[in-house]
Amino acid sequence: MNIDGEGEVVVWAFKLYLSSKEEPLDLKCNQGFNTAIQLLKEKEVILQIIDTSQLSDEELYSAYSEACAPSVYKKFRIRQIFGSRRHSGWLFGKGVPALLVYEGSQEYPVDIYPHEERGRIITIKEYVEKL
Repeated sequence: MNIDGEGEVVVWAFKLYLSSKEEPLDLKCNQGFNTAIQLLKEKEVILQIIDTSQLSDEELYSAYSEACAPSVYKKFRIRQIFGSRRHSGWLFGKGVPALLVYEGSQEYPVDIYPHEERGRIITIKEYVEKL
């Protein structure tokens, strides 16, 4: 929860996509992941954890497509965080866990972590520490 500039309470909800069968890869975008998840669980937020090993390829691609929306609106990169130029999204929620951020009762995410902004990777840990 947070109070916006006009004194209204804003409820934040999160979806965390990760696999119970794969450990996050040893990549810069995953640094501090376990610490971040522990911090997030300690905060009073709505957290839905989605095990990507239980999703079909179509369901996983649909989740990745939904996650792309904030990157387009806010003009940051996720394609090479969750895959490559040729194979977009193949690491989404598998080798690279994904945290989608929802504001209020909005149906679509307003943010996604990790992402690359102005040449710098913003990790899930960095975001959670700022909450």
